[in-house]
Amino acid sequence: MLETGSARSRREWVTRKFPDHAQWPRVKRLLHLGGVVCTLHGVAWATYYGTHGMTMLAWVLCALTLVGVACFVIANRRARLSIVLIAHVLLLMTIFVSLAETPTAAAARSTHLFLLPIGAATFFLFRSEGVYLRWILPTLCMVALVWLAIDPVSLGARLERLPDGVRKIRHGLNTLTAMGLTGGVLAIFREDLGEQMNQYSALVRGITQRELRAFLQPQVALNGQVVGAELLLRWDRPGHGLQSPVNFIPLAEQTGLIHEIGLMVLRRACVQLADWSALPGVNTWVLSVNVSPLQLASATFVQDVREIVRSTGAPATRLRLEITESALAHDHAQIASTMNALREDGVSWSLDDFGTGFSSLSLLQVLPLDELKIDQTFVRGMGEDASHRELVRKIIEIAAILGVSTVAEGVETEQQRAWLASMGCRVFQGYLFGRPVTADDFHAAHVAPRV
Repeated sequence: MLETGSARSRREWVTRKFPDHAQWPRVKRLLHLGGVVCTLHGVAWATYYGTHGMTMLAWVLCALTLVGVACFVIANRRARLSIVLIAHVLLLMTIFVSLAETPTAAAARSTHLFLLPIGAATFFLFRSEGVYLRWILPTLCMVALVWLAIDPVSLGARLERLPDGVRKIRHGLNTLTAMGLTGGVLAIFREDLGEQMNQYSALVRGITQRELRAFLQPQVALNGQVVGAELLLRWDRPGHGLQSPVNFIPLAEQTGLIHEIGLMVLRRACVQLADWSALPGVNTWVLSVNVSPLQLASATFVQDVREIVRSTGAPATRLRLEITESALAHDHAQIASTMNALREDGVSWSLDDFGTGFSSLSLLQVLPLDELKIDQTFVRGMGEDASHRELVRKIIEIAAILGVSTVAEGVETEQQRAWLASMGCRVFQGYLFGRPVTADDFHAAHVAPRV
């Protein structure tokens, strides 16, 4: 759970092996399409080469068959193999087979045409990744494509003893297959782009039409008293019902809408805190709000928060901003500076979903955290195995060492609450104490009885 800097770097690399979850359905179809093409192409030509004494080419095409099988494995079991590895294998294999394919007067080189769908697929597949995967890898595919198209260089005529008739057939099949595969790749990601544009337009409309609604879920102390709440955003999208943030926040982050949405949520939270501050008995409650890593990295974030707090009259000491461990993958010094600046104003900080990312003890020690939130996956697993309960106990002990409090998320049963209480956890959040509800319903259930 807690790792050294080098281990965290390896984890960061691993997390970049696959595209984001939102586009996985398109990627899965792409892998199925590529798997079919690689397998059929590999089996057919490996059989021909093998039966005509061209052993080296037969083995290369057998390897291509294995690549096709790997595509199916990834599509059905996402965490088995790296798509990045598959892309590199296809790139190198296509170049090698193209060099073994000596152009003649009967038929030009054609295997290199498969670099076109490989380059197009990597460009669209890794569009949210780093410079190498987003730009350099597709560029390598295109450079190799042009080079092999204009240069007759080959590995030697001994590797190519195909009759002219077979050469023409292979040239035609390769050309048709490569063009068809390229068309399939573009069609899949054209659909992806169209869907994203529709979702973007709907989200913009949702912001302007106030379809994004704030829900509150209570946080309860050991004695059963409400001590605060977490503000949770839901999209009341017409025709789709209430949508969880996982369905629209990634798009908001990709398109930059997250800054507008984040400030809107912060303003609603501060208005709620200002209302609570005038009510006896609830004016000590803390309200937690999630902050996107992109918001945290904004140069104007500190000033924006201060302006919202000032204009709404909210008590800054009752505002708690939650960040996830993914935010810790960014500039640590800048994050710490931002957190410290707002902490001087009284704003407190919570690390959400603790234990699911790649935190290190040294990093947690330098960040001005006030709270660790135990992820609900750990809480739900406590009833399955004693080791799960021991893991939660260690998280609470780590929090105590760091001098911060803990909040357990996803508490649904009295047994879970009892286990957590015995381990030293003093604040709980989950369906056992209340589901997320609108501010009016929250007020009726938890505020009105106290007035």
